[in-house]
Amino acid sequence: MGGAINIITRRPERPGNSFSAKLMGGSYGTFRANLTDQYSSGKFSLTANLNHDRTKGHRENSAFNSTSGMLKAAYQISSPWRISGDVNLVKAYSENPGTVQRPMFEGTADILRMMSWLSVENSYDNTNGAVNFYYNWGKHDINDGYAEGGKPQPFLFHSTDYQGGFNAFQAFHPFTGNTLTAGVDVKLYGGNAYRNPETEIYADHKKLNEEAAYLLIQQNLGKLFLDAGLRLEHHSLYGSILIPQAGISYRPGENTSLKLSASKGFRTPNLRELYMYAVANEELEPEKAWSYDFTVSQHMLEGRLNAELSLFYTEGSNIIEVTVVDGKRANRNVGKFNNKGVEFSADFQATRSLRFNANYSFLKMGTIYTGAPEHKAYFSGTWTPGRFSLNVGLMGIKDLWLSTGEEGVKSSYVDLKARASYRFTDFLTVFVRGENLLNKDYETMLGFPEPGITFLGGVAINL
Repeated sequence: MGGAINIITRRPERPGNSFSAKLMGGSYGTFRANLTDQYSSGKFSLTANLNHDRTKGHRENSAFNSTSGMLKAAYQISSPWRISGDVNLVKAYSENPGTVQRPMFEGTADILRMMSWLSVENSYDNTNGAVNFYYNWGKHDINDGYAEGGKPQPFLFHSTDYQGGFNAFQAFHPFTGNTLTAGVDVKLYGGNAYRNPETEIYADHKKLNEEAAYLLIQQNLGKLFLDAGLRLEHHSLYGSILIPQAGISYRPGENTSLKLSASKGFRTPNLRELYMYAVANEELEPEKAWSYDFTVSQHMLEGRLNAELSLFYTEGSNIIEVTVVDGKRANRNVGKFNNKGVEFSADFQATRSLRFNANYSFLKMGTIYTGAPEHKAYFSGTWTPGRFSLNVGLMGIKDLWLSTGEEGVKSSYVDLKARASYRFTDFLTVFVRGENLLNKDYETMLGFPEPGITFLGGVAINL
């Protein structure tokens, strides 16, 4: 309901083979390694990547380690047609130390996940599109741990899940300035979850599916740009729902842009909310929301100064919360919200080697929820005189709600970060970075304090 994220991995920039590595280490026994090799020859390209992260953590029982790998291949079948695919594997282990008021022991999570993708793309003079197939899978073994004076868990929590499907779209340009895009989405997902395999089975081969079809129309009329879209979504549990969106942008001058948009959003309950634990409720309905925003963008000083101001308003209903009815806790559709606020951002290229960035956001919540600050400001400067580079960033957070209710807790803090690097040769760079350099005590989750000053340094190699 908050939006979409599209991740596109890098393609090899030139024919031949290139190799890059980044190795770093620092506070609390932290070590990170990233290795990437890219090969390109004619119509074929191949990318391989390996990552490893580990740390002892800044508290007792807060260690973490992760190893992941990715392999991607692509082939240009012909001038208009291209096929590509990738496979990602991640193995991660983490420890939950509990809150400082109630430390936990043996709180661990052992996770294995796989993600795969196959894409066939086409690009002609008046049309382009793609068909994408995907399959994701995960296996989780979780120990909920125990507090001081308690006993180790007799059973671990086990779950497996999957999500697969495909999406296809084709964009057409029937006449000047017009783009018409039609597409379909199909998603199949489900899984198993249990603790005691005989008495605590939360999800037993649950299977859900969603299908959707959509149509987008965009029209460029010189200084005026219009777009509208309609998506018909069907869910195996909730039936069909129409999701509209519309936007308009206007450029009164070469350096000024005005944008206005409205869109509907919704979120179906996930497997955990429907089936898992004592609060599970299979009668839940989807959450719904409407969002509106107005944005003004301005370019000044021959493009060296760029600024943007946005006003937004969002209202939603059927928010899922854990409530108590007749002495029983359960997930229920009881919540509503209306959020409004302002966002501002600017960047300024002062000289060829000196650049500044700043942003600020103000959020007014009609109903208080945790995790979102009322005020957030950030300012950074980057200085790159030749082979040396220095970046300093200062972030301020005010009134971040950690808990709600009559005795709600808020957090406010300032975080100073810096990064310096020096490029000795075209293939070797040395860097160091520090976080929380003011050594502030703060929390972003209630009972889980952030570490003090931390440092990380290393080398980057490009061949």
